[in-house]
Amino acid sequence: MRHSKQMKLENQIRVKELDPLGTLKRINTDSNDAICDVGAGSGIFTIPAAQLTSNRVYALETDHEMLEVIKEKAKIERLTNIDLIPVEGDNIQINDKTVNLVLLVTVLHEIENKSVFLNEMKRILKTDGRIMLIEFYKHETPFGPPVSHRISREEVIKVMAEKGFLNSKEFALGDNFYCMVFENGANKNENI
Repeated sequence: MRHSKQMKLENQIRVKELDPLGTLKRINTDSNDAICDVGAGSGIFTIPAAQLTSNRVYALETDHEMLEVIKEKAKIERLTNIDLIPVEGDNIQINDKTVNLVLLVTVLHEIENKSVFLNEMKRILKTDGRIMLIEFYKHETPFGPPVSHRISREEVIKVMAEKGFLNSKEFALGDNFYCMVFENGANKNENI
């Protein structure tokens, strides 16, 4: 039986707009990237990430049932490069400078202390690492959190810049989401 959270995360419209595999390809995910999917949920980005890279994919999640869902999906797909990491508190159990790409899919708006959280992301990222961030537009949409809980692209740019991340790419994902890629010291801005 599917978990109610899994059903919400795997809503057909949501998954179609997010287009996990297409989005990962669009941001030029490399076959050697070590990837960290923070707030991995039911693995809609974890599984395609593990299919794209020969390196490790770290699936971080607070909900242990969701980690079990990812484990089952990985087993079905015969993927052996996924590490399931339960998250409790602010410290992430990944070594410093391990990850090429962090995935934050509808996660940042949920984080209370964004400064502490982004310091932790910076710690696990390699020097030339990137963060791909997807959030709901800050206006009413058919699904998603209340508008008051959402974070605008301008707010995202501000909090990311405070930690030295600069927006290098951004694009829309359907009517409900926007995607932004941040790099350390990036000086280009590519809008697609």
